[in-house]
Order: sequence, then structure tokens, then C-alpha cells
Amino acid sequence: MFQTISPYSPVSQSLIWLAEYENGEIFSEYELDTKEEHSFSAIERDRLVRFGQIGLGHKLYYEVSGGIFKIDDKIIELVYKHGDTEYALTGQQQPYRDLIAYKDMEFTFNPNGETGNGTDQIIQYNFGYKAELHIGSVQFHFQILYKIPTDGRPAYFYIKLVSDKTLDGELVIKRNGVVADTVNAPLTKNKGGEINWILQ
Repeated sequence: MFQTISPYSPVSQSLIWLAEYENGEIFSEYELDTKEEHSFSAIERDRLVRFGQIGLGHKLYYEVSGGIFKIDDKIIELVYKHGDTEYALTGQQQPYRDLIAYKDMEFTFNPNGETGNGTDQIIQYNFGYKAELHIGSVQFHFQILYKIPTDGRPAYFYIKLVSDKTLDGELVIKRNGVVADTVNAPLTKNKGGEINWILQ
């Protein structure tokens, strides 16, 4: 359904989250026809196959089976490489169901003005997931969010990784199956490492 659905929000909000279930049913932040609002907590995670955002002509989502992102026509995968050993952070044979979606808001007001003169606005949309991965002898806690600012700055991935072992490795980011970037990413046991990566 993500592939065939219109990439525009049915309401004035630029982007809305959208969940696709295994039977093809869509459950979205706002109903695409009636515009009825739904709660994020009402998403049935055990039925999910895809989750993401639509709006402004874009379809941005990830596959729950394997955690691979599809950002418009770009397929994004991540690997942590330590020496000759590669740990696939996406593409594991497990569901990535611990989904995340939220908005960053900004409230502006004139303290010398009338009561209720303030306005709030969305300054960034965020979605993704967190996952616990057991790969070989290593346990990773992995979180990835796709962040879409509304002020014209480029969208980017926020990636956080924690390992139960100290590893002197690098994060390999693949776009459409080809290495797009390699980031030096040493990990200290049980301490998180974070990076922001702009999708180009």
C-alpha cells in the first residue's frame, strides 16, 4: 500500500505517520478520507509490515521485517564492521517493531502582548525504531531515526549504537546496495555512540 498510496497529507499538517498491516490495511495519523485523528498508541504492532511518513510528495518508511529504510527511491541499510567481521544492523531475520514517531514543536509568543497571542509550529518530524540485536557473540542496542526539519535544512538519520563488547570498528551505510559512506565508529562496552548522517 505504501507503494500505491498518494504521497500527500490529507490535512494541513505537512507529514503524517502511516502504518501498513499485513493484510494491506492502512492505519494513519489522520484517516485519508474522513481526516479522523488516530492515536499512535493504537497502532497494532504485531500486525505491522511497514511504518513511516507521507506528505509533501514523499513516501518515507521502513520495512518492519528487516528494518531497511526506503526514503523515496533510496534503500538504506546499515552494517557495523569490525576488522573482517560485518554485523548487519538492518536485514536481520527479526521484526523491528519497537517503532518511534514524534514531532519537535516550537512555541512563539510576545510576553508583552495579549493573553493567548502565542503560536506553535512543528519544526521537525521524526520516525524510526529501536531494536535489540544478537549477532554472533555480540549484542547491540540499535536506534535509528529519520529526521525531517521544516526549515529547509536537509533531512538526516540519527543513529545510536551500544555494544556489550568494546569494538574498534566503523559504520557502513549503504544506499541502493552500494556503500554510500563509511564512518569511523569505535564502541566502548555498554556506552552509546551517536552520529547524524545526511541522506544525499
